[in-house]
Amino acid sequence: MSIAKPADMPPRLALGCALGLVCAGCAQNPGSHDQDAGPDLDAGIDTRPPDDGTIDAPPDAPTVDTTPPQLVSISPASGSAAWLHDSIRLVFDEPIKPTANVDVTFAGAALTASVSREGDRTLVIGIENAARGLGTLDVRVAGIHDLADNVLATPVTAQYTIEPWFRTSVDRGAATSSPAIAVADDGAVTAAWTVGGQLAISRLASGAWQSLGGTLGTAAVSPAIALDAAGAPIVGYIDGGTAHVARWTGSTWADLPALGAGSQLALASPIGGGTVVALVIDGSTARVAALVNDQWTNLGGSVAVGGALVGAPALATPADSTAVVGWITQAGGAHTLRTFRFTAGAWTTLSPIALGTSPAPLHLSLAARGTTLALAWDQFAGSLGVFAAKTSLSATSWTRLGHAMDVDVAGDASQPAITLDAAGTPIVAWREKIETNERGILAKWGGSAWQILGGRTWLPAPSATPLPTHLGLQGGSPVVAWTAAGAIGIAEFNGPKTAGFGLDARAPLSGCSFDAANPPARVLQTGCFTLAAPGKPTPHAGLVPYDIVVELWSDGAKKRRWIALPAGQSMTLSGTGAWAPPVGTFIVKEFAIETTPGNAATRRVVETRFLKLTSAGWQGFSYRWRADGSDADLLTDGTFTQAWSMDDGSTYTHIYPSRSQCVSCHESSYGPMLGIRPQQLQRWFDYNGIIADQLPTLAHLNVGPDSSVAPFPAAHDPSNTVEQRVRAYMAANCAHCHNPNHIAIKDLRFTTPLAQTNLCASIVPGSPEQSVVYARVSQRPGMPPLATLIPDPLASSLIYTWIANMTSCP
Repeated sequence: MSIAKPADMPPRLALGCALGLVCAGCAQNPGSHDQDAGPDLDAGIDTRPPDDGTIDAPPDAPTVDTTPPQLVSISPASGSAAWLHDSIRLVFDEPIKPTANVDVTFAGAALTASVSREGDRTLVIGIENAARGLGTLDVRVAGIHDLADNVLATPVTAQYTIEPWFRTSVDRGAATSSPAIAVADDGAVTAAWTVGGQLAISRLASGAWQSLGGTLGTAAVSPAIALDAAGAPIVGYIDGGTAHVARWTGSTWADLPALGAGSQLALASPIGGGTVVALVIDGSTARVAALVNDQWTNLGGSVAVGGALVGAPALATPADSTAVVGWITQAGGAHTLRTFRFTAGAWTTLSPIALGTSPAPLHLSLAARGTTLALAWDQFAGSLGVFAAKTSLSATSWTRLGHAMDVDVAGDASQPAITLDAAGTPIVAWREKIETNERGILAKWGGSAWQILGGRTWLPAPSATPLPTHLGLQGGSPVVAWTAAGAIGIAEFNGPKTAGFGLDARAPLSGCSFDAANPPARVLQTGCFTLAAPGKPTPHAGLVPYDIVVELWSDGAKKRRWIALPAGQSMTLSGTGAWAPPVGTFIVKEFAIETTPGNAATRRVVETRFLKLTSAGWQGFSYRWRADGSDADLLTDGTFTQAWSMDDGSTYTHIYPSRSQCVSCHESSYGPMLGIRPQQLQRWFDYNGIIADQLPTLAHLNVGPDSSVAPFPAAHDPSNTVEQRVRAYMAANCAHCHNPNHIAIKDLRFTTPLAQTNLCASIVPGSPEQSVVYARVSQRPGMPPLATLIPDPLASSLIYTWIANMTSCP
């Protein structure tokens, strides 16, 4: 059909007539229609006016959007504490464009930020991964357009408080396991743990927790989690002796094929995404499978566990089709750490690590990235300590990284977790009991030694003893998870990048003093302590705390130490290797016991000792605490003992030395200061929750000179040789008497070669029982001859092992 129009008819008019619309042109020229149209077309033209006598209005004009978008919500909420690496989400009331102008300043300095769209109504702001520090984060977002190009007139602003760790907790019932965690690229943390026999899973994003579905299982144990290549969480658990696995679909958990029988389960995927791998242990065998097209494919054959399994196994995968697994076994009382690597279609056994015996459960953690494998574990050697090692995909043995990582090597550090940053550098988190405080420590391998990262504890204070730690990374920023008192805790690291000093400045000693010519009758009269609770004194802020690497044995008493210097003065290095203080300096040492050994809550002080340098020399004074803990009384010059009641009905006898005994040890041949020397001070210290290098801090406070000297080998550190540990112990406990300038029959300074110490005259190689050295240390009376009634079990064991393994003595 064709439609024609007169040459003078406007195009729109011709079209209107062709569509059968009433128009003035058609009415005036009724015969002008195309004759080819026929009667049907003409019949369809209604020339009558409408019944209401009106003319139809033209079609409505299209609606024009002139309203700018409005902000509905922002998370985390402005004014709150936050994690630097959590995404900031701005939700609007209508679809918006994925572009905006973002300005971010942190502690006054500009930061790089990214902007992206999530859905069509949410802008997501991300802070650069390298950002670390403390202070205020200010965010300003302008140029926000809707799809009609209306712009939000007033920029969105938000401000956040950035603390060393952003901590959150979630409670879905009393947790019965430590949380396994997975950290996504956008910073969201997904945690899986058990509650009353069921697996609970929650996600932490933008500072808020969201439960992911209901709980899984009925008798769930061994929770595990990983992220698949698309970033979806996959969780696993053992229930009824079967290993179950499920994937989060966005609204529910979808079961994946079960992994069969098992008692322990672990899941892992490569950092940055990839194939999820599962480790299942069933009795004496372990098997590993990869999830390919939602089916499990075994990686090689099964691996023999090699003994009774202790604790949870560990799993890491550096890339698809590769894996490293590990666990701790026990046989005949001895613990062994065993690891295996799957590459090129086959399993390789890595060198086992002997861990000796332990009265406490042991733990291990594995990490893998690229060609680097890393391992962290705890080990008992008189106390629990944390250690790490690394290897490569082509090696078969582990290389230890430095020495024990403990802040206080003589105390207990345990439950490590390890990861690798983008450069393959190991980062380790662990928990440690320091004095009476539970601390969460984070350290990074510096190439030759461990470096405290950030310096602030990740555990809240006070905190109940947590279950094993888990560690993840988001853009290099650590995320630590734990369970304490039945609640799940997550700590996300903000900074600073380096630990810095433990104290900023030396507080004045105003109100704290000690007059050796007229010593106060009671310790509280010195003004150097106040009483927080009976038997629990608090030191004056002007007392500078310190600790040493290898202690003088005092029958197992717990000690705290402080330095008090005259205002504006400092110590120097003396010819004996110890620090030399100015006249007026006094040193304070506190002795305490735990009435239930191992329970820090039962700790009570039994003695406070002052050592004062006057123009006449050093003088020592002892204060004996009262049974009610209300104060401590000055003792006259004499040797005293007191039996203290223990909670099990036994007694502990403490020796209070005479004033002459104090100066008989603190004399000039090796001291007079004994522990205050660089080799003893070269360690980390806990400055009320800030962990820092002690020697640089003391130098910063103008207490004494800084030094790069190597520390004494710690007696509790099995990464040192037994001989090194014995020699360091003797330097701390014996050398103040046994040196060439005092009792020269032996020279037990650490730097003296063994052949020149004259120790071999008292040793029968291979026979500790016939060796005088062993008898002196393992018996009382013995050595040391003062202020001890009980042999040191660690020293006795070390010297026994050292002599027993000797074939000759130079």
